Amino acid sequence: MRFTALTAGLAVTALALTACSGSTPGTTSTGSSDTTLNLAFLGAISTPDPDSAYDGYELNLVNSAYEGLLDYQPGQAEPKLVGRLATAWQANDDNTEFTFTLREGVTFHDGTPFNADAVKASFDRRVDVDAGPAYMVKGVKDVTTDGDYQVTVTLKSANSSFLDLLASPFGPKMISPTALKEHPWKGEDDNWFATNDAGTGPYTYTGFDPGVSYDLKTYAQYWGDEPGYQDVHFDVVSNMSTVQLQLKKGEVDGLIGYTDSSSFSSLKKVENLKTYAFPSMQTPTLFVNPKSPELGDDTTRKQFVGGIDFPELAKLALGDTGTSTTQVFPQNLLPEAVNQQKISYDEGALADLAGGALQDRTISCGYAESSSSGQALCDNLTAMLNQAGVKADSTGYAAGTYYSGLAKGADAPDVTFFSGFPDTASPDAWGTVFYTPDGGLDLFGASVPGLADKLAQAATKDDDALYGDAASMVSESAYWYSVANSLGTAVFQKDVTGVEESWNPVITGVLQLAHLSPSGD
Repeated sequence: MRFTALTAGLAVTALALTACSGSTPGTTSTGSSDTTLNLAFLGAISTPDPDSAYDGYELNLVNSAYEGLLDYQPGQAEPKLVGRLATAWQANDDNTEFTFTLREGVTFHDGTPFNADAVKASFDRRVDVDAGPAYMVKGVKDVTTDGDYQVTVTLKSANSSFLDLLASPFGPKMISPTALKEHPWKGEDDNWFATNDAGTGPYTYTGFDPGVSYDLKTYAQYWGDEPGYQDVHFDVVSNMSTVQLQLKKGEVDGLIGYTDSSSFSSLKKVENLKTYAFPSMQTPTLFVNPKSPELGDDTTRKQFVGGIDFPELAKLALGDTGTSTTQVFPQNLLPEAVNQQKISYDEGALADLAGGALQDRTISCGYAESSSSGQALCDNLTAMLNQAGVKADSTGYAAGTYYSGLAKGADAPDVTFFSGFPDTASPDAWGTVFYTPDGGLDLFGASVPGLADKLAQAATKDDDALYGDAASMVSESAYWYSVANSLGTAVFQKDVTGVEESWNPVITGVLQLAHLSPSGD
């Protein structure tokens, strides 16, 4: 990959730079004298285009080079909206109009000044690309400007979570209008933004070798505080064993996310490393197949879910990378008092089922082989069931077969575990997506009468009480059970500081890299 720099006020001319100008892979960290932060991706990431990146880890690149109007305050569990390229914002009473005052004195990496014209152009490109996060701006009816630094966004219908959509780590980023004119969206095969950037962030893309390594370099004209490291280098590493060895030898400065319970525990014991476990909204959840011959019956399903010791399951499967939860929606999305599971643990329920409704039946738990937590939860659940006399097995699905396997109705597994997170710190971003068949991640297609309408009402009014009613309906159905709060993990050399101030309250595996510094800075 090559980064193309565009000079302010000049006709656009591509200046291809050679790859990997920032650092040497495998360079040993040298503390405060080191200006390059060496990190690792465990396996390939998706294209770091700001309008199609939707997996997670690639956001360490995207959100270093691009900024949106709003953000969440990093380093704290309670989500708090803060301005990024907007310095003030206001919604009208029915959440159909949102007015923003834009930050002045900001330039894109190509030198183009940031102003109101960039907002509509950036929203339009996200719609044109039409990838996963495009839905965040599809409700925009109109963008009007009042001078260079005042923008009003009008929506087609009321949306109380619109500000959260803008603050989402996947939210719309501001892109240079100059670059957008020079490189209009023509499809993924001709996508300049797959390997180049034109944002306003503290770093710019420099050397890119997709699937091998990625480099960032500080943007000298950045409007905010100067990043602690001048350069950031990511190597793509094929397996955890290699990363662990590199961390122990000091050849890599840090690893963000990826670590399973066993690896995390092992790295905690290494003297030169410091491990971190941050709160997040990622919530491993049990999904029950409504067409299961074994669990489709309401009485059996509720007794089955009530018989699982979920706190013990979370402890066994997730260890230091998760904590058990009593809540339905992810923590911090709703007040805890209206967000409680309604099915209580019944210690003898599984034994009763073993001699009754599930006698001579086998419960199958399916998991994606790419999910270490999914496998750990399935393996430990089946052990728990077998110990209680309920026959059970655990089956892994290779890449590309998991979702299609769950769509097979009565032939699909009886249960699965999925570790998801909301796109934003809004309960609507979780409820509709996971608990309604039209939401996209209602994995088995379970449907509770009246639930979709209840969620829609709650979203329109931003009403916690209505969301609480929805949480009760979800829990009482026993189609879903939130098992735990996942912790966002990171492992860094002890001479890297700022990690505790850089994590996102919504998503694991992403840090604001500009907050990191060599010790002594």
